[in-house]
Amino acid sequence: MGSLASGTALAALARSGVVTQIVETAASTDHLDYDHRQVTLSGRLMQQQADGTLAPLPEHTVRVFAGNYSRDEASTDADGRFTVTMIDPGYRVLTACSDDDDTYAESCADYRFTITQRPTRLSLNPLPASSKLGSWVSVSGHAEVLTSAGWGPIAGVIGVAALNSPLNNLGAMRVEADGGFSGKIQIRDGASWAATLYPDALEYDQRNSTPPTPIRTVHPTSTWLYAPQSRPVPGRPFNFRVSTDAMRFQDAQYELLAPWPLPDEPFKLYFRPDSGGQPRLIASGRTGRDGDALIAHTPKVGERGTWFARIDPSGDLTGSVSTNVHLDVRYATTLRLSAKPDPVRKGRRLTAHGTLLAPGGKALGKRTVKIYFQARGSKKWVGMATVHTDAHGAFTRTFTAKQDGTWHAAFAGDTLDLPVQAADYVDVR
Repeated sequence: MGSLASGTALAALARSGVVTQIVETAASTDHLDYDHRQVTLSGRLMQQQADGTLAPLPEHTVRVFAGNYSRDEASTDADGRFTVTMIDPGYRVLTACSDDDDTYAESCADYRFTITQRPTRLSLNPLPASSKLGSWVSVSGHAEVLTSAGWGPIAGVIGVAALNSPLNNLGAMRVEADGGFSGKIQIRDGASWAATLYPDALEYDQRNSTPPTPIRTVHPTSTWLYAPQSRPVPGRPFNFRVSTDAMRFQDAQYELLAPWPLPDEPFKLYFRPDSGGQPRLIASGRTGRDGDALIAHTPKVGERGTWFARIDPSGDLTGSVSTNVHLDVRYATTLRLSAKPDPVRKGRRLTAHGTLLAPGGKALGKRTVKIYFQARGSKKWVGMATVHTDAHGAFTRTFTAKQDGTWHAAFAGDTLDLPVQAADYVDVR
């Protein structure tokens, strides 16, 4: 029978009434362990008579408490007796209390047990040494308990928590039938993480925490490079703008992840020519208070290629590279085309005349210009001639007028000059 201490009250009487007492308390065992988890509690509820003697109190509710929580209940029989059978009570002391009402006062009795705990073991698979802020990391491992049959799965919940963090970073996952567990934890700051076992039978199995594993939190960064929208002019300075930010939690609850300017961080500006080769470092510096920086640049003729910026910050920030900005630094050109006469009779001669000029009206001689024709209603361009400009940048070619359509001249550009096109429509009658 159990080791009992009858009549121990949980609290003072809730209200005055007939005094009651739980007597003849007994338990089916005074020892519980992992392999023997069931216990039956019994007792007899008595009421005090006017002459001081005790009489059975039938049809009255008796509740069994584990800690401060009611776990089970029973009703007394005609002789005031009650019986409650419990599995996994989980506490070393169980308390039976009679209900109090307008007639009867409450009474309680304790049932005490010896509990043999079983060794447990808990493994946590390796976690990454570092992870980006706000990312989710997969966690897995195995939980077991030593029974008379050897090591086997244990029923319970695994809590994986950040130990040295001001945040309530916790991932809870249920142990599966094979003892394995898996889930995800969100990385909100740098901390050491450990797994702790919370078995379903709290008093039967030891809580066993794995050694802490530190995860360094790194903040993702972004870098942007902006250049003038208009095409750069050789020899005319302009400013590149580098803009940077890093992801941080912007509220005290660490719930909203948002970009914040990244001030005073080193950046570098690179150029990769279209002709090939490795990127060249053009400029370096540090961002300002707003996370931005301006880089003055004077483009040179033939500077055709891709520009990009990158940051390589230290500490808990990741590096990042901007998207590419392609610039084509060549002189702007002007192409003029006139096809005459217009209108012209079918079968008569038609002359296409034009000029190719650089900025300021400078003639571009010895340049190749191709002439095309597209008949009205057609979507096809037909190559008609290839001509070369003279010292004045002019070109002329004569054709036979056959049908209405558009005459088109195109200069493909070169290392110094940008490509350009011109067109003129002719009515053939």
